[in-house]
Amino acid sequence: MSKYPLRPFIQPVILRRLCDKPRLSNKPSNTPHPPKDPPDEGYQPTSVDHDGIDVAPFVRPSSFRQFSGPDEKLGPGAGKALPYKNSTYFGYHRFSFMELMVTTLELRDERRLDGGLQAAIEADEESDGGEAELETMKKLEGECDAILANQAKKAEEAKKAEEAKASAKEKCLQDMSEEELKEWCKKKEEDIKKKEQEKKEAKQIQNMSDAELKEWCKKKEEDIKKKEQEKKDAKCTPKEKNIQDMSEEELKAWCQKKEEDIKKKEQQKKDEETKDCKEKENTAAAEKPKCETDENKKD
Repeated sequence: MSKYPLRPFIQPVILRRLCDKPRLSNKPSNTPHPPKDPPDEGYQPTSVDHDGIDVAPFVRPSSFRQFSGPDEKLGPGAGKALPYKNSTYFGYHRFSFMELMVTTLELRDERRLDGGLQAAIEADEESDGGEAELETMKKLEGECDAILANQAKKAEEAKKAEEAKASAKEKCLQDMSEEELKEWCKKKEEDIKKKEQEKKEAKQIQNMSDAELKEWCKKKEEDIKKKEQEKKDAKCTPKEKNIQDMSEEELKAWCQKKEEDIKKKEQQKKDEETKDCKEKENTAAAEKPKCETDENKKD
């Protein structure tokens, strides 16, 4: 016994209907000639007589149908000055595709024969203002040459200035003494180290966390404020006169002030020394009884 029960074979309704459909006849129909198609023989127009269509010179007029007149309505909103600019679409007939294909193949063959250049469809007509255009072209060429010459001159001058600067620098280095040369080399080394340090700091800044970056910015702000305050203090403090330019009274006052400053510094120094001595004595006195108590305990 089979697993599935036998079912009667039923022909689908769809297949039956397809089989019952009558076949089309191969005989040609007697439909009338389409109105947009060209006549079967002798259709060789020389131009496209319609105001709403612009045809390229290399396109055959036979690619378009016959029009009832230059003002024939082509399509909804189709025309040069109307919304639908491709008005040629409404001028084609059933064989337009073949005509255009033949034209493209002919143009391709002409281009191949001309070495890949575009074939000239019509002879170029010389314009009436050819001489004027030639003069303007010559004038523009002269202006361009002048601009290029000026640019070349400026580049040459800049090059000479750089060479003169480099040679002057070499002469200065040659004229330096040994001490000056050492000082110059030392300064250069410091500049190089400073640049390297700045690069390292920049790398460190990139690797910093948010908290470290805030702390670094805060420190930088404090340093900048400190430098600005020092500059302000330097501007506010009056500059001392040279000793040679002072009068007798100013010189006496200056000397008296200097003596007072020296005495003040000596007194501060003595006070610091006495303070240190007292601190040492106090520490010695504090350590002495401790040592004695330790000895008594041992006894």
